[in-house]
Amino acid sequence: MREGVQSLERASALLRALGEAGRPLSAGELATAVGLPRPTVYRLLQTLCAEGLVAQNGRSFVIGSGVLWLAARRLEQLELRTVGRPILAELRDRTGETVHLGVLEGGQVVYVEKLESPGPIRMASMVGRIVPAHSTALGKAMLAYLPREQVERILEQHGLPRRTPNTITDPARLFQELATVRSRGFSVDNIENEEGIRCVGAPVFDHRGRVAGAVSVSGSVTTISLERARRELGPLVREAAQRISQAMGWSGRTGRQGA
Repeated sequence: MREGVQSLERASALLRALGEAGRPLSAGELATAVGLPRPTVYRLLQTLCAEGLVAQNGRSFVIGSGVLWLAARRLEQLELRTVGRPILAELRDRTGETVHLGVLEGGQVVYVEKLESPGPIRMASMVGRIVPAHSTALGKAMLAYLPREQVERILEQHGLPRRTPNTITDPARLFQELATVRSRGFSVDNIENEEGIRCVGAPVFDHRGRVAGAVSVSGSVTTISLERARRELGPLVREAAQRISQAMGWSGRTGRQGA
C-alpha cells in the first residue's frame, strides 16, 4: 500500500512542477525539480501520459487535457452549487424534506450539496458520498438524458446490483423507467436504494443543454407516499431543477439526448 501512495505523491509532485513552471519541461528538468532519479520520473511520466494527465511535446512534457477536463468539471460543480443553493433551500422549505444536489462521475452519483429536512429524521447521505445511479432518483434523472450507448457502458461497468427488494435489476426494465422519466420530467426512487426512504429527482442542464447534475427531495415513506411523490413533489422538484438550469444558462431549446 505504501508503494502505491508513494507513487501517487510523486505523480502529484510532477503535476505541480509542470503547473508551476508555466512551460514545457524535459524529464531531466522535472527530475531536478522534484528531486527524483530520472528513470523514476520517466516511468511516472509514461503512466501520466497514458492517463491523459500529461502530454508529451517532443522531448518535453506539459499538462495534459485530462487535467483541464477535471478542472472544468470542478468549476462546473462549483457553479452548480453556487447558483443552486438558494433554490434548494426554497425547495426544502416548501416540501419540509431533505434536498440533495448530485452529479454523475464515472457512472455513479456524487452528492455535492445537501440541505437537511427541518424534521427529526436525518438521512444517511453526505456531501462527497458516492451512490449507484440505477437505484437513486438523482441517478435515474441524469441517466434518462444521456445517450443510450453511454448508459449501456455505465451498466456494463457497474452492473445493476440489488440494494432493496424494489431495485430495478433488469436492463430492459431500467430503460423503460428512463423513458418514463423523460415523459414526465422527474424520476422516483420508490424505496429502491435504501429501505424506508423514497425520493424524487429531476435533471439540471447546462448552457449546452447537457446534463450537469440533478436535484432530489428525499424522505421517509411515512411522509412521502407514492402518490405525494408523483402528484406534489415531482412537479416541485422539476420546477426547481429547471430554475437552476436556467441560472446555468440553459434556454430550454437546446437539444437533450436520452436513452
